[in-house]
Amino acid sequence: MKEKHLQTGYLHWLLLFALLIGVQILHAQEDIYIDPNRGAKEFRKELIMNSNKVESIVGNWGIFGKVNHPYSGVWPKGTGHGHVHEMTILVGAEVTGIDGQTYHIISDSYGDFPDRAPDGTEYFWNPKPGYANDHRIYINPNTGEIDSTSLIATSTDKTTWPETWPGKDATWNGRWNGYFGKDQFMADQECIYVMDDFTNSEFPYYPFIADSTRRGLGLQCETRMFQWVHPLAEDQIFIHFQVTNVSDYVYDRNIYFGAFADTHPGGLGASDDDSGFDKKMDMVFAWDHDNIGVWTKYRDILPGYLAWKYLESPGFGDDGIDNDDDGLIDERRDNDAGEWIFGPVGDYGEPKWHWSGDEDGDWDPQVDDVGSDGIGPKDPNYDAPDLDGTEGNGKPDQGEPNFGKTDNDESDQIGLTSFYSPHYGSVYISNDEAIWNYIQPGVFETPAQNSNNLWIFASGPFLLERNQTERFSVCWLFGEDEREIYRNAVTSQRIYDNDYRFTKPPLQPTVKVVPGDGKITLYWDNIAERSRDPVYGYDFEGYRIYRGTNPQMTESQKISDAFGNIVYRKPIAQFDLKDGIKGLHPIAMGEELGEEYSSGIHYYLGDDTGLKYYYEDTDVQNGVTYYYAVVSYDKGYYPGMDDRNLVPMSPSESPFKFTYEYGELKEKSVNAVIATPNAPATNYKPGYTDADEYGNISKVNNSSATGSIKVKIVDPDILPDQNQFQVSFSHILNELGEITTKTYTIKNLTTNEVIFDSVEIPIDPATNAPVSSWNTPIFSGMILSFENKFPDFDIIKAVSGWSGDYKTNLIPEIIKSSQGTIPMNVAIEITDTLASHPFKKDYQVYFKVYDFYTNDSIPFFFSYDKNGDYKIGEGDQISLIAPTGTGKLVKAYKITFNAPTDPNVEVIDPQPGDVFYLKSDSPFKEGDLYQFTTFQSGLLEVGKEVLDKVAVVPNPYVVAASWEQESVLSGRGERKIYFIHLPAECTIRIFTQNGVLVKTIQHSGVASDGSATWDLTTDEGLEVSFGIYIYHIEAPGIGEKVGTFGIIN
Repeated sequence: MKEKHLQTGYLHWLLLFALLIGVQILHAQEDIYIDPNRGAKEFRKELIMNSNKVESIVGNWGIFGKVNHPYSGVWPKGTGHGHVHEMTILVGAEVTGIDGQTYHIISDSYGDFPDRAPDGTEYFWNPKPGYANDHRIYINPNTGEIDSTSLIATSTDKTTWPETWPGKDATWNGRWNGYFGKDQFMADQECIYVMDDFTNSEFPYYPFIADSTRRGLGLQCETRMFQWVHPLAEDQIFIHFQVTNVSDYVYDRNIYFGAFADTHPGGLGASDDDSGFDKKMDMVFAWDHDNIGVWTKYRDILPGYLAWKYLESPGFGDDGIDNDDDGLIDERRDNDAGEWIFGPVGDYGEPKWHWSGDEDGDWDPQVDDVGSDGIGPKDPNYDAPDLDGTEGNGKPDQGEPNFGKTDNDESDQIGLTSFYSPHYGSVYISNDEAIWNYIQPGVFETPAQNSNNLWIFASGPFLLERNQTERFSVCWLFGEDEREIYRNAVTSQRIYDNDYRFTKPPLQPTVKVVPGDGKITLYWDNIAERSRDPVYGYDFEGYRIYRGTNPQMTESQKISDAFGNIVYRKPIAQFDLKDGIKGLHPIAMGEELGEEYSSGIHYYLGDDTGLKYYYEDTDVQNGVTYYYAVVSYDKGYYPGMDDRNLVPMSPSESPFKFTYEYGELKEKSVNAVIATPNAPATNYKPGYTDADEYGNISKVNNSSATGSIKVKIVDPDILPDQNQFQVSFSHILNELGEITTKTYTIKNLTTNEVIFDSVEIPIDPATNAPVSSWNTPIFSGMILSFENKFPDFDIIKAVSGWSGDYKTNLIPEIIKSSQGTIPMNVAIEITDTLASHPFKKDYQVYFKVYDFYTNDSIPFFFSYDKNGDYKIGEGDQISLIAPTGTGKLVKAYKITFNAPTDPNVEVIDPQPGDVFYLKSDSPFKEGDLYQFTTFQSGLLEVGKEVLDKVAVVPNPYVVAASWEQESVLSGRGERKIYFIHLPAECTIRIFTQNGVLVKTIQHSGVASDGSATWDLTTDEGLEVSFGIYIYHIEAPGIGEKVGTFGIIN
């Protein structure tokens, strides 16, 4: 549906975005595949959608939320605030049974008080086989455990995909079956399943003439869900249904598509639900009457609103009425290209030449003629043209962007036609006749307010021919208040109307964590910098680091919009490109929809700090567990970009997640880590390198480079032992003779592995030249920091001159002969014999000119020899010569040897042994080599006295110490104490005062962590009582220690 009261002002907005986007990101399925397989309960699978702030269990039999599940419509993610008991789609139709009677059949999957056959079979939708991996094996990177749970196929987990996809050829094998095309990942999370209603055998209706075992209404339904993490869409799950009539009968405008739900906006058990609807917005919504939830955790987070909004519904393409008020009559999404005509395109612009099947005229052959698989040469994972010849054929085909199935404007939609909200228990989904009555057009009643109520709503009736497919899309959305739920509804409609074209954040960096003593170090890779946004292209900008002491990182949720809604997090650190794009982003969040929807809050892009790949957090307390996320973010729209008339969008940042089930960590994203700082083992020796005390690594040849390279150890425990690394460079020599460092290469000489091969130096946008300082990504537990130096003529004049015990009093004057400043480090040494030839001369002079780093001769002109004696004297001039990138030579510097300024001072000419030095900073260049060696972590030999440092914290233990992690969902959290300053290997035994052994702990963790925890339970798993306890520590080869601690109430 379009919001008819908002549409007019934004049609131009949508048209520009759709026509001029420049990349193709859309693809619905090719011709609808009618799957001959039969759905069955044994193929049921679940999935938790949680790639933005909405977190919910969904089932591939048409349910959203699930009875008594901890993740049933949770918002915001991580709070445990479930808003839905359960919801199911429903399709209802009026049919004639074989007994001649009229029946109203409702196909649904509601799990509370379900409708069952006498043999217990549920009259449910059931999933068809083949759309997920039934033999999934997933190794949890957090725990190492093997997870064989079969899940709904989701774009974020390749282990959920089947080997082959039903209805797809072999080129799709091992590829993602995306709505947007083969292997196209344009949403942050997408899932897919296909189901049918063949087990609904309640009434004597047989939709298949030749098969009495397939019952229901004879429907097949493909379901897809999408989540985006962008702040504009972070409170929504988009759901797209494709319902196909595979039966032998026509449903002639006697069929409805809707849903049945038990919502609880204040939490399960609340009995003060309110519900409402907005026919113009095609939306139903609910809120808690007093806005106070029943949850025991995060009670400061109010229940807010939840809603379901029709974005697309079945349309009438033949009634002669403009049902969706878009200026087009009877547009369709299942037609062919038609004819090339000149004519109107409704509210989508002025009359124009277009294909008649492309009713809104937005198919653009320059960018949309990509073929029926929906991807073209500019799209990620493109491999070859379509086998059916549709790519580049000059006309729109089904599956291409902005046409037919993928163009959401090409359907004359009817929208929300009924909504009924009765008291819970007054209507049951198993009563087909009652449900039928409530989904009739024009039924809009909310009799049960401030009570435990239900939702029953639908769109219809519509026509569904044999083998015809109708689509409808809804958005499940949340918001803090009524204003935000409406704003989110407008956002979701805009995203849908634009064919789900939406910006996507950069890829998540993979983050590692190193806990230390009073510090935690994070480091990450640079994969995010290669991300390509479907709207703006390569638009990576920087990294932000968030920290908290709970998985929700509530401490970082500090930045609110003009209406008091928390929108952004406050980072503890931020690193961005040195590209001149900094400060507040010009577009306020929400302003994309129009100024009246502006939230008044702008994303902060950074300060042009330059990128870093590690962060050392010293504002931490030993023993406290911290949660971190390193997110990558993009530029969004910014002034001066090659915008191609794209709609301005605010930046987006990559998501992160910590998924807990019943208090146990089940999953975390690659950019999220958990760490507890503690002192290292008392006999721990961290890895190190042979760099100097400041971290500088050494040159291994007579390099003239004056910059520095420092090694920073980030993760000492993964440094390879006695491995030698070498750094080399390449450079460019320009037409002026100036040297510019182009690339660096790092090689492990011990293993012969090239770590970084010819990596280009980052460019400074202010100068369009390589930057002078940069860092490598992390490798082998360390990073290198480069500080490059370039010649400065003022510095050259200041530091050059006679050196050592010289005798002359002539004053050298240096003049730059070239337009460029050429790096040269030259010695002019006076000799008592003929020593060198000036450039292209056959005579010799009494001095030599050479590079004082390499001792290589430097070509020169003896430009002026006042006395003609081939010696340097008063007034004589020498010109130094340097090569250029064009192959020619240039005069770099002219040196004139002037007499003292005091005319009364006797002139003393240079004597043999006097040396004049011209010194300049020189950048890294080809031939410069640096090397260093790494040494692994190990253990020191220590005496018994190190056990004196062992301590128990907290001591005494009182109920809940400040560093204890709260339970993720409920309760007081873990109970634990720490033994700190332990040796790397030891045994801890805990006794009561009476000498009864309570617990034995074997400490043999990494040497960098000298702590062990005890959860206050015995070896038998029983909780210990309050009192005084004795501990005994035995460290092989070191000694023993005995101490006490207390546990008090």
